[in-house]
Amino acid sequence: MSERKNEKNIANESIIYIKKYFTLHDSTVVSINQLTQIILNKSSTPGKGLHKAAELHTLLKSELTYEFIKIFESLKSLLVHMKECVERMKALQRCIKECKDKNATTTTATTASTTLLHSLDVFFNNTMTYFSQDYKLKEKIHETLVHVDGTCEDELNRIKLMWKESPFLFLIFQKYNVNKLIMEYTQI
Repeated sequence: MSERKNEKNIANESIIYIKKYFTLHDSTVVSINQLTQIILNKSSTPGKGLHKAAELHTLLKSELTYEFIKIFESLKSLLVHMKECVERMKALQRCIKECKDKNATTTTATTASTTLLHSLDVFFNNTMTYFSQDYKLKEKIHETLVHVDGTCEDELNRIKLMWKESPFLFLIFQKYNVNKLIMEYTQI
């Protein structure tokens, strides 16, 4: 009985962290978009004919700088949570392997939670490298955004293209497996 409870806890925690990662990813995408937009806005100049255009330009730049720092630090915090999430999923993957090995040596009947653990094991085996790569890519983009030349729109477009063509695309294709796992878990 305690083995089944342990299996359920591992499955529950795995699903929580998978969903958390997808949520964190979406938040990082929004933050990166905001940062690139701020960089573009900082390099633009206010329209001609505005009264005291130089003062307005200075005020806008300082306001955008403050906003950039705020979002940049928020993204940094999201990345810390993302890294913790990836590390926890790796630990859960090891726990799942241990449970599978333990179940392979015993002759207990297959339960729904054991089947779910098998599905989670397959999911983690297929996706863990992509979770890690996606996190590392986001971390590099975070570091790069500070040094981007705001006057070069092509440079910003390259950065946007880089994270949009990220390993996360593979994870999106695997998302249906997450939904299937959640449905299986709710039926246990």
